[in-house]
Amino acid sequence: MTSFASTQKFYSENAEAFFKETLPLDLTTSYKIFLSKLERESLILDLGCGSGRDSNYFRKLGYLVESWEPNEKLASLAEKYLEWPVKRASSFELQNKGKYNGIWASASLLHLELKNFCETLPRIESALKSGGVFYSSFKLGSKDIHKEGRFFLMMTEERLLSCIHKMTKFKILEIRRRPDHRPERSAENWLECMAIRES
Repeated sequence: MTSFASTQKFYSENAEAFFKETLPLDLTTSYKIFLSKLERESLILDLGCGSGRDSNYFRKLGYLVESWEPNEKLASLAEKYLEWPVKRASSFELQNKGKYNGIWASASLLHLELKNFCETLPRIESALKSGGVFYSSFKLGSKDIHKEGRFFLMMTEERLLSCIHKMTKFKILEIRRRPDHRPERSAENWLECMAIRES
């Protein structure tokens, strides 16, 4: 079983618990950084939407949103919460050209192995319009891990920048560290990256 398949198996078996755990999390600071680069009614792709929390936030503010989630059980829960369709798809299916003003990948690409993540970046860049914004977040660390059946691609600033600069022409707007949004995991750090497609 591949790392991606084993991770999807975990979410299938734990969809309800994951939905309840992540739905209430407050990402206000991260939202503000991302949305500061987008005009209202911009089209955002929520890539790996999980519970649908972020899609709901963006849509309530007047943004147009496409929600993608590869896990069937999570996608079904998100659809019921959002009351609009969630496409069963991952970054592997991303083939649109110049469609989105923003792509939001919060804690979703971290389940890809490094090679697959790097190969995904050009598809993300291509799917954005000129001036489009890309947000991603990862657990901070230099050694990939398997935890409770899930694979995690760990990131440092150097590792992330190396992959982005090798595979794309993204301009990096900001890379910052932050603690986990869950109070009981505040000792765990995350890495957030904001980049823009210039042409």
